[in-house]
Amino acid sequence: MPTLTKDLLHEVTAAILMATGAPDDLAAQVADVLVDNHLAGHDSHGILRIPEYVKNIRAGEIVPTARPQVLEESPTSALISGNWAFGQVTAIFAADLAIEKAKRERVAVLSIVQAGHTGRLAAFTERAARQGVVMFMAIGTVNKPTTAPYGGSAAVLGTNPVSFSIPNPAGFPVTLDYATSAIAAGKIKQAKARHESLPPNSILDAQGKPSTDPQAFFDGGFLLPFGGHKGYALAVIAELLSGPLAGADAYPGVTSRSGIFIFAMDATVFRPLADYEKALAETLCRIKAVPPSPGFAEVLLPGEPEARTRAERERNGIPIPDDTWRAVCDVGTELGVNIAGFISHRDACSANITKRRVK
Repeated sequence: MPTLTKDLLHEVTAAILMATGAPDDLAAQVADVLVDNHLAGHDSHGILRIPEYVKNIRAGEIVPTARPQVLEESPTSALISGNWAFGQVTAIFAADLAIEKAKRERVAVLSIVQAGHTGRLAAFTERAARQGVVMFMAIGTVNKPTTAPYGGSAAVLGTNPVSFSIPNPAGFPVTLDYATSAIAAGKIKQAKARHESLPPNSILDAQGKPSTDPQAFFDGGFLLPFGGHKGYALAVIAELLSGPLAGADAYPGVTSRSGIFIFAMDATVFRPLADYEKALAETLCRIKAVPPSPGFAEVLLPGEPEARTRAERERNGIPIPDDTWRAVCDVGTELGVNIAGFISHRDACSANITKRRVK
């Protein structure tokens, strides 16, 4: 299994995206997010997605040169079209605008329409939290539903992820970020790449029977909501916020609709920063002080596993499954990117990588 430094992984990713026609700055933004996802330990939203994005570009579903634009705006709101740019580019643009508005006006709400696949939402909500802004994001269905409703026998929803990030001046942002399906579609791709089974009660196969085989999903199966009716209900809320409320259905394009809802609030809306920081620290310490139950070493906060993985991977490099690396190399070769000029296979299999330029 190759282990790459974050800088090398970023350079390879950006080079492949530029080979699709993306300008340097947009390719760098997408690479920033994909590498950040790896650092956080969410490899399902890292370079695993590159072959998929290249396929989408060829199908006209992603426009690599496109940039998002503001269609309508008020001091506390904005309607943004992604113009089918890379979803990461659009989400960064929208998150930064929401942060700016929240810091100036204290609160902000944004709708994004015609948005490409953004991947892990915490990459954007934590961007806000690190600047003292609370952020919530939700995404609804695209034109290919993957998740059945609670009690249903056919897919009608997407994975409908939601993410909340709370500023923590003393440490890592406190973050909730997950799909409302029992497992994210990217996790299924990751399991397939690693030749692993899925957790029970995550998917049904094409015949509606429970399965733990990742391939069953790609052969016509579908996802189940997490937590039964509870995950399903949250998925419906995400669907309504990012669809009817955000207005995504009014902006058709290469997919039937794709919308994102963002709410942002400055952390000092209700009290001075020092008071907020003190109360936050006391609350987090109270939670962390709970004795662990059998089988657990300690109580962790939301976002803490990612913060620890980030520190470890910054130090030791990012492991990439062989199948994933092979698929990325194959796409690079198709696009004329000399990945061998960046790194030899022998280097890729070591923990210490020497960075090379494309020749």
